[in-house]
Amino acid sequence: MATIRANWRKLWLETPYASFFQTLDWLRIYWRHFGRDQHLRVLVVLEAEQIIGIVPLTVVVESTRLGNVRVLTYPLSEWGSYYGPLGVDRHKVLGAACRHLRETPRDWDLFDLRWVPIDDIEEDHSYGAMSSGGLAPHRGVWNETSLIDLPESWEKYLGTRSPKFRSEIRRKTRRIRRQGRMEMVRYRPAGLAAGDGDPRWDLFGQAYHIALSSWQGSAHTGNTLSQPDVSGFFRETHKAAAELGMLDLCLIYVDGRPAAFLYNYHRCGDVYGLRRGSMPEIHELGIGTVATALTIEDSCNRRDRLIDLGAGSIHAKRSWLTRLAPIGRVTHYPSFEPKSQMLRLTHWWKNGRPTRNADQTRAQQTADLL
Repeated sequence: MATIRANWRKLWLETPYASFFQTLDWLRIYWRHFGRDQHLRVLVVLEAEQIIGIVPLTVVVESTRLGNVRVLTYPLSEWGSYYGPLGVDRHKVLGAACRHLRETPRDWDLFDLRWVPIDDIEEDHSYGAMSSGGLAPHRGVWNETSLIDLPESWEKYLGTRSPKFRSEIRRKTRRIRRQGRMEMVRYRPAGLAAGDGDPRWDLFGQAYHIALSSWQGSAHTGNTLSQPDVSGFFRETHKAAAELGMLDLCLIYVDGRPAAFLYNYHRCGDVYGLRRGSMPEIHELGIGTVATALTIEDSCNRRDRLIDLGAGSIHAKRSWLTRLAPIGRVTHYPSFEPKSQMLRLTHWWKNGRPTRNADQTRAQQTADLL
């Protein structure tokens, strides 16, 4: 395990645009909390006795109209937008993994690589790798995410927004400032390797309190910071992200009191927006809009490259995004598996673009998709 851990870190650093979700730290925490009914399959790819790639997979049982289906997929479960194998040559790594899966006994009914990144879709990496591994791939779109491509300045970004929306930002900012002095604290520790891995539990606690005080705190479903089923998971991943230098926590204070937060992860200028919230007494004044504007402006000043606002809730993100990007899927349906072939026909009928309701649970979404 120590050898795999060292190589995992090395390969993660070499993998273009690899995210916090692809670290071993995140996977181990995720597995402790949510892996009970899954079967982890980590495929280690060697060449000349050297580890050149790692493909983390999981077998998860999903309920469909055809009954339960064992799906082999990436262990992401909608926490992020994109996932994939680790390694410099991801096509070679995934191709070797697919050959192994073809040649070994099957404990799954459907091989469904979800959360496929944009560059992979454009260059057919996963499709080609699955094909070279002797499997029959089918392309599809799993979802779509809202992206903000950041220019070199906030003013340039604002210039791409409508006059009406620019006026709305100014109006809400004035309204919030009338409540007291407004301040933003953005915490990005450099990580333990740089001697800066403090998780700042005081800031996390403030974000947690905001989430608990908002409508999120009274929700019986979901996976917000304060939800009992996932709060322990968030605390562990918070510490891991801080120690790895990938935590990005924004807090907005009004008159000295915490008013809103944006909880993100980041790496090499790419920011992923995980959760957000605001205090109910100031929410109606537009603190959410103001907090987003301040965060984007600060990201421009920091020379960040991209902000991924995540899938779903397009109506709330449309004014901010610069483009909607597909989240791909590449699927193999075993020929002699009846359920798999029925699912293939269902996916074909839906043209690979299933309709997803952002307000449904992940289990409900999966049932509708399959």
